[in-house]
Formats: sequence, C-alpha cells, structure tokens
Amino acid sequence: MEYHLIGYGSLMSHQSLRETIPDKHFTPVIVKGYKRIFNLAEKNGDVLNLIKSRKSFFNGVLFKVNEKELIKIKKREDEYNLEETSAYDFLTKKKLCKCLIVTDNIISIDRKKRKPDKSYFTLCRESAYHISKEFGRYWDNTSFISNGQKVSNWIKNHPEYQTL
Repeated sequence: MEYHLIGYGSLMSHQSLRETIPDKHFTPVIVKGYKRIFNLAEKNGDVLNLIKSRKSFFNGVLFKVNEKELIKIKKREDEYNLEETSAYDFLTKKKLCKCLIVTDNIISIDRKKRKPDKSYFTLCRESAYHISKEFGRYWDNTSFISNGQKVSNWIKNHPEYQTL
C-alpha cells in the first residue's frame, strides 16, 4: 500500500529525508486548515509543528511512501501524530489527493516562546528556497515563530538566521 505524505520542514530536504528513507520525487503543494509554527521545544530551540486553524494554510512537498517507509518516518517523527488532510497543487491550487501530515498537539509545545533551533530553521528554509524562489517566499509568509510573528518579518531582526 502507498501513502501520500507531506513534508513541511526538514522532510522538504532531500538530504534530510535520505537519512530515513530513499530519495523521493517531490510535488510542491498547499495544505489548508493548518498553521505551520516553530512551537515544539527541542534542546537547541523550537522546531516546526502544525496546529489546526481554519483560516490558515502552508506550502510543503508531497511524496509517496510505502508501509515500511511510513514506519521509518513514524519512528523519525516520534513526537508527532499522523493526521489525514488534502493536498492542493502549489501552482494551480487544484485538489490533488488525500494525504498524511505529522502534528503534535500537546507533547512538546513551547510555552516560553523561544527562538527556533538555528540549524533546523536554516535547513528547512533553504530547502524551501531550493524548490523555487516563489516557494521559499511563500514558506516565509506561511511559517510562524512561537511568539506569533511571521518568519518573513521576524528574520529581518535576526540576521544570524539569514543564510540565503
């Protein structure tokens, strides 16, 4: 059986994904009804998560995995739960398919409003811009820091995170 999975952070990086499963073909997509936010507390700062939000949306990449690969992804993303949603083509906005996303609703939520983990932030952001400049700008405008600020605004005051 095959599953459609959405990468919206480190899973958008072929290099990072390859550490878990073989390289995959990515299709740029939009997911509606979720907000992408750096609000999961990790040792070196926050990492990305999704929270339900009817008016929100974000971009990511769609790729197929088999059952064995899905088990490996679940092991890698052990703090997250799988949820089903729909993916829409990034350019045409037409509905493509049902897919799975990973979210954490309660386990590691950052209550202190820390900064993102710098190396993780850089990996995710550079992966988005690697897909295309338009895709990267969209990522900046649909990603949020735990204090609620859009990445596109926040990064202006944090040049140490600006690597592009």
